[in-house]
Amino acid sequence: MTSTEIEKLIRYALTAAGLWHVVDEYRSQFLEFPDGFFAEIVLNDGSKLVDAESVVRQVEENLRKHGTELDVIVRANWFVKEVGDPPYVNHMGRWRIPVILTSGVTTQKVEVDVLYDVVIDIKNRIAGKGLDETTVIKEVVREYLEMELSRGGESYWDPRRPERQEINGNALSYFFMHTPVAESLGIQR
Repeated sequence: MTSTEIEKLIRYALTAAGLWHVVDEYRSQFLEFPDGFFAEIVLNDGSKLVDAESVVRQVEENLRKHGTELDVIVRANWFVKEVGDPPYVNHMGRWRIPVILTSGVTTQKVEVDVLYDVVIDIKNRIAGKGLDETTVIKEVVREYLEMELSRGGESYWDPRRPERQEINGNALSYFFMHTPVAESLGIQR
């Protein structure tokens, strides 16, 4: 069996279930390794995740019964729809920012904790530049989540899980070095 044959099996099963039309064919991938296969199925509509996961798991089980190992991830493309104002600063000095994500017709509410040292770092970066700290932090949260949501493979973040994203000092440094957000906000050092 080849990765192309695995792709055909999954495509056929998802088509039969009426789900292939929501698959992002450019981000989905089918890989072959010495010990088995890996498939990442990416959907453009998060409301179809449960159905697609069920179909793909059936394919995975059938292949396993015939001696073929397949590791599958089914995920959705998510986009930041709205970054809310921080409703409060918790007892640890973190800003908890509410965010609404969309994937097709479904939405997902998440919260992002911005640690106190990050808030101070951003305040220092914008000092004397006439920028509103809430606006800057919201933009940092937006860009950070867009970066996290763009990752695929084993390192993808599923916003349906209850884990909260956290922007700490290390994440902020990495983020500023690898994205243009600091430059676009005029807060690079």
